[in-house]
Amino acid sequence: MADQGTHRQITRRPWRRVLYVLIWLTALAAPAGAIGYLLYANLLNPRVTEPLTGQYDGFYWDAAQLQIAYARFENQLLLYQSGVDDDYPRLMLRYQLLQSKLHVMAGSTRRLTTQLALLQRQMDEIHSIDHLLDGIQPEVDALPKDRSRAGQIVEELRQHWNEVNDLALSRRFADVADREAMNRDFIEKRRMLFAGGLLLLLLSAAATTLLVLNGRRRTRLMRQQHAALEAEHQASRAAREASLAKDAFLGMISHELRTPLHAIVSSIELLGFNYHSEADRKVIQRLETAARHLEAQMKDLTDYARLGAGKLELRYEHFEPRELLASIVDEHAMSAAARGLELESEASGMSGLVDSDPHRIRQIVNNLVTNAIRYTETGTVRVQLRQRPALLIFIVSDTGPGVPHAQIPLIFQEFTQLDASRTRRFEGAGMGLTIVQGLVRLFGGTVDVASTVGKGTTFTVTIPVSSVAATTPSGVAAHAEPVGARPCVLIVDDNRLIRESLSEMIAHMDFDTHAVSSADEALAWLDAHRCDVVLLDLHMPDRDGYTFLADFAARGGPSAGAPVIVVSAYAPEAAGAASPADAGSAGSVAGEAGEARAQPFFDALLKPVHYEELRNALQRALVSRHTV
Repeated sequence: MADQGTHRQITRRPWRRVLYVLIWLTALAAPAGAIGYLLYANLLNPRVTEPLTGQYDGFYWDAAQLQIAYARFENQLLLYQSGVDDDYPRLMLRYQLLQSKLHVMAGSTRRLTTQLALLQRQMDEIHSIDHLLDGIQPEVDALPKDRSRAGQIVEELRQHWNEVNDLALSRRFADVADREAMNRDFIEKRRMLFAGGLLLLLLSAAATTLLVLNGRRRTRLMRQQHAALEAEHQASRAAREASLAKDAFLGMISHELRTPLHAIVSSIELLGFNYHSEADRKVIQRLETAARHLEAQMKDLTDYARLGAGKLELRYEHFEPRELLASIVDEHAMSAAARGLELESEASGMSGLVDSDPHRIRQIVNNLVTNAIRYTETGTVRVQLRQRPALLIFIVSDTGPGVPHAQIPLIFQEFTQLDASRTRRFEGAGMGLTIVQGLVRLFGGTVDVASTVGKGTTFTVTIPVSSVAATTPSGVAAHAEPVGARPCVLIVDDNRLIRESLSEMIAHMDFDTHAVSSADEALAWLDAHRCDVVLLDLHMPDRDGYTFLADFAARGGPSAGAPVIVVSAYAPEAAGAASPADAGSAGSVAGEAGEARAQPFFDALLKPVHYEELRNALQRALVSRHTV
């Protein structure tokens, strides 16, 4: 029964729509008829059109004037011959007037272009009359001496009266035809206006009908839009969840890859201290290059993900831009020399400390220099620094192949290299310039590209900074160490490879070390032993590094107050570090910067930790430990 009711409702709907249309057509019939009558009465009624078209003389007027002038000249000749009117100047005036009318007639005749036969006939007749007037000119001039010549002139004029009358009559017929054509055109245009008015009326009626029919569709469309919005919201939620899953995945990948990579990097560096032959040196260099390349690619991937998620933060500190430039050039000197390139640098403008994030600035310039060295086969790579009061301008130029102007926007797209052949020739995942652009935007700066194919490319990066007043050195020795005992470093990490690699690196620095795998073991050992620095992994099972920091700060003992350096595979922002430890080659943060921001630890290092980074961080921690 329910199905039958539904079927009956569906079959009735078309008839109901037809009924609505008929109702509207009936309602519109009366106003449509009234409007049609008004249009006809004002546009097509003969009583209206005839006064508008009026009388039209057209071509006949010139012919009639010629007839009148011709007759008056003939009459004036007869009067002059009989002596009734012996005014010769008046006779000449009549003659000249006749010539003038003939010339006017000739000019208007040329407009008969649509009637070629009539045009030719009238031109012949006008030429004949003109020849007549030219022929009687001497006789007219001789009339004052011999009036009898007037009769001869009259006879000649009468011989051409048929031509004059034919001119007038044919022109009259032409005027009648033109008038009829004009009237037909006028009526036709009025009919077009009438038809247009009716069409407009019909369109208005159709539009009204459509509005009525569409009224019922609005509710259905609103329901569909509501459903579409709900689906869009669900898709947006799914996209957010996918983004969170991607971030979690990249964070996991970062941790799982950085931990074994740290063991690889530290082992390679320790081998570098102990090789005995040229062959060993070459092997170790290859291993070191591959490890650094893997580290750079992994860091680019994680930085790209953090930039996209808006989770990458700048960590400001004081630094000297010229020193930063020098360290960048030193870092790339060997790779440039290996490719046979000249690496030049230049610093201009003012000098002095600025406040910004030196590690991210280093990362920007490093990526540009690496890119320039990678794509330049011969010539020079030049790095320039221009320091302004509130601005740092880095210019990296090369003599590489250049980039076509149309392809410049493509080089900033992620995972993009310009063509397949270049992808095969040059290494890289195509993320370096994408990260450069993201970091520059994070600073609120700009990056511009100028390139000429076959000559090279120039990148200009502008970064806003804050100037810093010069400070007086504190006078503390940079490498002050306690007298009479070797420093002791406690390593707390749940990963055996990390503990062993850090222990070997610290032992090579002539420091004592002790390694434990959990926070509980570390606290128990610290209750009975003294250490100068603690290397702590934040993310451990059971009790993590944050719990250890809270318990260690609340305890006394022989190691109370020892500085804690965090060693983590996660981004320093997530760890709450005072400054990023993963930008370029600088992996640690000055102790003063950490204390100024009230962090629970002294410094932070990001895995993989390099030998020099670890040694510098330990030296700063020892200076802080023995000067407090």
